[in-house]
Amino acid sequence: MDIPHSRLLIDESDIKAVTDVLASGHIAQGRKTRDFEGEFASFVGTKFATAVSSGTAAIHLALASLGVGRGDEVIMPSYVCTSPYMAALHAGAVPIIADIGNSDFNLDLESVKNRITPRTKALIVPHMFGCPVDIDPFLELGIPLIEDCAQSAGAEYRGRRVGSMGRVSVFSFYATKIMTTGEGGMVMTNDPEINDQLKALRDYDGRSLDVVRYNYKMTDMEAALGLSQLKRLPDFIRRRKQIARTYNNRLSSYNLSLQFQAPHKNSVHYRYVLLCEKMEQLRGHMRKRGVSCEKPVSVPLHFSFPNIRCPNTDFVYGRAISIPLYPALSDDEVDYVMDSLELGLITIF
Repeated sequence: MDIPHSRLLIDESDIKAVTDVLASGHIAQGRKTRDFEGEFASFVGTKFATAVSSGTAAIHLALASLGVGRGDEVIMPSYVCTSPYMAALHAGAVPIIADIGNSDFNLDLESVKNRITPRTKALIVPHMFGCPVDIDPFLELGIPLIEDCAQSAGAEYRGRRVGSMGRVSVFSFYATKIMTTGEGGMVMTNDPEINDQLKALRDYDGRSLDVVRYNYKMTDMEAALGLSQLKRLPDFIRRRKQIARTYNNRLSSYNLSLQFQAPHKNSVHYRYVLLCEKMEQLRGHMRKRGVSCEKPVSVPLHFSFPNIRCPNTDFVYGRAISIPLYPALSDDEVDYVMDSLELGLITIF
């Protein structure tokens, strides 16, 4: 059996939505994009949404809308993809790298507090692997907070949807995410002035030349796919939870560390991450069985800077392995993943 780490779930309704746009003759940003913005804002629970070309573009525009510029500092975790780092550089800002907690793999509050300076202008807080961060203490810091929901569409924290709590929030719809438009992203806010800024910066045609603007538009083809996927997002999440429960039950008798899921957090299980001392040996065993398992973060940010210490990130990175979990997995494939993993745990340990 060959089971990839991620697999798209595209059905006939998705295909028809895109082909209808192609047949209409209007494929660039237009009515479908506006419809997608409205539907996604209703889903998340914000007043405004701005569709853009990628998750990185979303973070860049979020920073720009907050007035973050040259020399300003933006705090973010080390244990994350490079998108927040690159977006901060695009804005001319200085990325400040902080550590994570070693139980939920989310940004660590004390590490952030130790890095705040008078030049701190924004804080990027991801909800890692679909599990919400304990966001309230970060909001109390008084620093403009950008929720990074690239991996967590539909997750909830104390009954509130992620993306509805920060000053600004960003989503990614890349091919491997909870729902997809191929590429693409969204920026959300409840602040009308920030929303005006986002719309003004997203494209430059017909606008004044007094500020730098960008070509970050989403196409109607992507938006049509997004609208179709959004209708099925609750089903996607239910299936992810079902698979996660199966994994939890099968692994309950093993001495493994899993991402901590507090009762007040409703995760969407974007990744199923476990920690083990012999991570590379386990990955090799799974590969031989035809099951692709990956490091959930390729390379932590602080690895490029020898003077930055993030001990919890080091600990997690050296042990974390992500096993396949996505709605397109069949029950037989779920059982095969678990059979393979249990065999590996028995033979390696």
